[in-house]
Amino acid sequence: RTKIMETKGGGGRGGPGQHASRRAPAARADGEEAKPGSDFWERISRGNNMTKVGSSTNPRDVASQIAAQARAAVDCPVLQCLGPQSTNQAVKAIAIARTYLFQSDQLGQRSHPDLAVYPEFVKLEGGNDDQLSAVQLVLSKRSRRPCDVKDGRSLKVGKETDAKSLAGAIANCTREGSRVELTAIGAASVNQAIKSIAIARQYVEEEAIDLCCRPEFVEINEGDGDNSTSALRFLVLVEQT
Repeated sequence: RTKIMETKGGGGRGGPGQHASRRAPAARADGEEAKPGSDFWERISRGNNMTKVGSSTNPRDVASQIAAQARAAVDCPVLQCLGPQSTNQAVKAIAIARTYLFQSDQLGQRSHPDLAVYPEFVKLEGGNDDQLSAVQLVLSKRSRRPCDVKDGRSLKVGKETDAKSLAGAIANCTREGSRVELTAIGAASVNQAIKSIAIARQYVEEEAIDLCCRPEFVEINEGDGDNSTSALRFLVLVEQT
């Protein structure tokens, strides 16, 4: 049994969100790194809308930045992650930002957008001419709408889950018209879930469809006890391209 968790407060204030392209902006040539919570207007005006998320980054700081940009007439930041813990922090930030926007939508007189996430792999230049593989989370504003997977498939993701096998299952379900819901507990499991969606996007890219996801916190009750475990749930959505 799962229950959606609420995150209270935060997210900053601003104007209503505007729909934006999901295309990732080019990285700056000078390699300047955006810091969570920094003023985004000047940074975006200079052509930098990339935020690097580290293993020790505070998810609420990033969530406030995401929510602020989602409410403004600018694109949401692109989150760049290197390693499972960094990816986990970034996904938590997105889930928190979605809660901030939902609360603003409920309390305010203006409509606030929801967020869709498009995971993809990127290559980073490392030392000694090495290339490092990273995950990039491209965020796009979307209209708020209720979603459920009553007629879809719910899949649990573990730290040992093979990302390519899971990606194949996701791609097959979407081809059949079924919605997919992934549930992950812990950084390693969340990382495998994100990787599987990124790979599944590659599997279906020649079929005139694309995949995105919407992460949220849930509490999972296992067994007959009252103990619950915090998890991240990903609703995988299909879009025509």
